[in-house]
Amino acid sequence: MKNSKFLFILMLVSLALVSCKKTNTDPDGDITTGLHVQDGKYLADKCGNKVVLRGVNIGSVYAVNFGLKELEEIEKTGANTVRIVLERHYKDWSNGGALTPLTEAKIEPVITSCLAKGMIPVLELHDFTGSANVAADLPKATQWWTGAGIKSMLQKYQKSIIINIANEPDNGAASDASYADANTNALKVLRDAGYTCPIMIDAPNWGKDHVFFLYKGQALMDADPLHNLLFSVHAYWPTNGPFGNYSDAKITADFAAMKQENLPIVIGELAIADIQNGLAYNINYRLLMKLCKENEFGYIAWWWGFNNNPGANNQLSMTNNGLYSGLAGSGKAIAVDDANSIKNTAKRTCQ
Repeated sequence: MKNSKFLFILMLVSLALVSCKKTNTDPDGDITTGLHVQDGKYLADKCGNKVVLRGVNIGSVYAVNFGLKELEEIEKTGANTVRIVLERHYKDWSNGGALTPLTEAKIEPVITSCLAKGMIPVLELHDFTGSANVAADLPKATQWWTGAGIKSMLQKYQKSIIINIANEPDNGAASDASYADANTNALKVLRDAGYTCPIMIDAPNWGKDHVFFLYKGQALMDADPLHNLLFSVHAYWPTNGPFGNYSDAKITADFAAMKQENLPIVIGELAIADIQNGLAYNINYRLLMKLCKENEFGYIAWWWGFNNNPGANNQLSMTNNGLYSGLAGSGKAIAVDDANSIKNTAKRTCQ
């Protein structure tokens, strides 16, 4: 009788432990066995080490062979992440530039190449940049992410990737409430579809409005059943320009305000200038890099540059031939030379 009672109690304790564990799990297992946001505060790898993202953006859909050559060059910087520009249709250069639906078969080699090089792929959908109606457009983005072929391929790599729902999906038209609601709804769709990886959300107003996360960041984190979100600010904050002037003091204060929220903040686009109507308004990018280091915020530079499609290069290309050896000026400073450069501050995740 005593043995039966002991076994019964042991069974209850075991069930309780399993139940407790499930509060930290996803349908496929414990999310901490892969890349994850720890306690809603910072990105961590499967070993529990804090991960501070350091890398570059690459326009894969504009590159020949989706930028596989460029990834080889980016690896030389020591970057631990690459943010990959995707669109639902791309120009197929092997077919005269014909507009072609983007399939999982085209994306997967980019993912596997990044992972083989120790770089975390951040996959972003670029179609809805500057949307005037985020409530209508984010469902279109989630529809693409949850399409059968794309979803089944990406979910093979859930423990190693980050999904950025949509790049800058607001042109300033959305209120804080409507932007938060649209992203909350998108999160639900993605989680219900079985996505458990970290999900990145861009700030509103072309990604620039960091203040949104001060007011709504924690509510968004709480709305995610996995508390597995990253908040991305695109710091197009020029010293003076047509859409605002950002002194060093203001930028420093803005970083302090973000840090105080204790949320996983990433500067998802860090550039040397804000380009408006073809004019470059200079950004104190070195200060941004310094503050990212001091506050343990990730940064991802915009953008690398093209080797096989040099016509796609522009004023913000870090290397105009897509090669590491082609880094020069500010591009080389961000990648290599500055004390807070990618090469000097990036740490790879445990394997």
